[in-house]
Amino acid sequence: MNTKLFEKYADDFAASRPGYPEEIKTFLFDMFHIGSSSVIADIACGSGKFTQLISCAKEADLVVGIDRSCPLTKAGMAFFKDYCFIPVCGDGELIPLKPDSCDLVTVAQGFHWMNRQKSLEEIFRILKPGGGVSLVWYRRKSLTEPHQAFIEDLTYKYNPNYDPKFMDADYVGMLIADGRFTEIGMKRFYDSKTFDLRTYIRWQRSKSFIGDAMEEDMLEEFLVKVEDGMRRFFPDGVITEEFKYDLVYGRRAP
Repeated sequence: MNTKLFEKYADDFAASRPGYPEEIKTFLFDMFHIGSSSVIADIACGSGKFTQLISCAKEADLVVGIDRSCPLTKAGMAFFKDYCFIPVCGDGELIPLKPDSCDLVTVAQGFHWMNRQKSLEEIFRILKPGGGVSLVWYRRKSLTEPHQAFIEDLTYKYNPNYDPKFMDADYVGMLIADGRFTEIGMKRFYDSKTFDLRTYIRWQRSKSFIGDAMEEDMLEEFLVKVEDGMRRFFPDGVITEEFKYDLVYGRRAP
């Protein structure tokens, strides 16, 4: 993975990325019996969107957010103000935590950037026997709305290498094939996010296949077209997107 991805627009990343529904936290905390003595590590935490969700209510004793990009974690600290977890600059393929130290390890919207074998070895190493692993991805619920088709077509035009399925893989099968995890499954959740036009533009710019993939002049031209199009579709400047969240989970075998 390019370690500089997302850093150029780290503030946009922190301020505009969709969050995660509370139901995911409830499911994980119930499934893996997370309580006041539990330790959680959120790997590839970025600016901390998911890490904030699982840490701010203080049910767990300690939540550590680990990301190889210090600029991203710093952008999260500036955006959230009440930063509820311990940020650590580190790598999901060489996690700076002791063996058998975590009750739950999460990776939200990040595992596809990591080496699967090395990362699973590290996750297994730091999990306590019986501890849980959770891999989460969000996507727009569908791409059938006119504004979504517009954005997809425009993205393809400005980035012909854009692949909307670059996060897709059989992660359940991966955990099963690994052989070190039990109670493996997948659960889907739904939520919606409302953006004002400025935040929606920042969200587009923060994406790796947009902000990181386009030259600056091309990016600015692309964003002007996005803004013009969204003004036509949403004259009031309020944009609502429906999201689906796929949660893949398992438990470290004793």
